[in-house]
Order: sequence, then structure tokens, then C-alpha cells
Amino acid sequence: MIFHIAVCSPDPVLRGRVQRHCMEYYARRADACIVEQLESTAALLRQEEAGSRYELYLIELPAANPCSGLQAAAELRRRGVRAPLAFLAHTTAYAYEAFRVNAMQYLHIPFRPEQLTALLDRATEPEYGPVIPVATAMGLRALPFADIEYLECTHHVVHYHLASGEDVASLSLRVPFSEVAKPLLADARFLQPHRSYVVNLAAAAQLSAGELWMRSGARVPIPRGREPAVRAAFRAFLEG
Repeated sequence: MIFHIAVCSPDPVLRGRVQRHCMEYYARRADACIVEQLESTAALLRQEEAGSRYELYLIELPAANPCSGLQAAAELRRRGVRAPLAFLAHTTAYAYEAFRVNAMQYLHIPFRPEQLTALLDRATEPEYGPVIPVATAMGLRALPFADIEYLECTHHVVHYHLASGEDVASLSLRVPFSEVAKPLLADARFLQPHRSYVVNLAAAAQLSAGELWMRSGARVPIPRGREPAVRAAFRAFLEG
């Protein structure tokens, strides 16, 4: 597969650094990669209008005008672009706004090479990512981690709520829920805020008193004693 990546930034040094890292990353995987450098969000939107499509959008929020990147991302989503999108920013002040346009990640500049590698791992996950096997009434399903929004365990049945809106119900459990969730909790994206729930922080929209709101609109309860730990974990995830 050839991965097409758009790198949008007014800074040619940053664009070049990101391009080199992407090229080296996909070369290690023996995959091809095409990186298009775009110096403005206007150029990015023109490319989209002309029919250019990318597997990943990396958009800088420049210190002089950070809202331009957020507005461009919102416009891409309005036009139906569903590809992974991430922001490179000089401040964490816009992290929550970034996730409102379904951003996959928000990297604080200067970022470490391993942070960009982790971002590319997540963007490439539909091809290479882990899956969890689930025994259902219809047979065995393999659910990619990236597709899971949250898990809910009720009456010894685990409901895998997917980002697509599908609810995949397991057969009745013969092991504790904690054992079922163990593979997910070994992944930094997943957190258990409640004994009956495991959430994918990449699919979380906001944290309010006693609840974690998912992008689908679902609300996951958080016991009062767990709120500080959940808040800290969510903030750490958003800040990369």
C-alpha cells in the first residue's frame, strides 16, 4: 500500500522534519509513502477540492494563527473527510477544540521522534494494528482496537460499543471482566474508569463531573473516588 500524507505548516523546517520521519518510518515497514508539503491551510483545502485524498493529515496550529488549522480541519470534516487527522501545536490550549473535530492526536511542539512514530503507528493501525477476539452468538469476531469506543459489562455479557455505532455482545463470560479487558488495558489508549467499563481515550470527547462523554454521545459513569485519576489520565493522553 502507498500511504499519502499531507503535512500542512507555514514552517518549511517543520515540514521537512516531519516528511523525513514519515519516509523513514514507512521504509522500515517496507511500504511506500508519499508526503505532500503544504504551506497553508488554504492550499490544503484547495488540494482537497481538486480531488487529492490522503490517509493522514498533519496540520500545524501556528502560534500566529492557531485557529486557521482548527477551522481547516472542521471544513475537511464538513466535506466528509474521515481520514485520521492530527495537530502539531505550540501550546496545549487548543487540545480540547482539536478533539471536537475528531483529531486522532495532538502533539505539542517540540515533540520527540518517538511521539511522531507512535502517531504513525496509530494512523497505520487499520493495516497493522492489534485486534481482540470476541466469541459471539454469530461466531468469533476479531475487533480492531481502533474500532472500539468502550466496553460495558452487564449480567456477565460484555458489550463492545464500536465507533461505527455497532454493539457487539459477547457470549456469557466464564472469566472475570478484568481478564477480558487485560489485552486492551495493556494499550495506553484504554482505561478502566469503572469496574464495569473500559474506555478508549482516543474516542472520548470530554470529561465532566461523574461522567466521561464519548464521541458517540454515550456517557460512561465515573465513581467519585476515581475522578482525579481519570482526569489525570485523560489529560496525559490528550497532551501526548
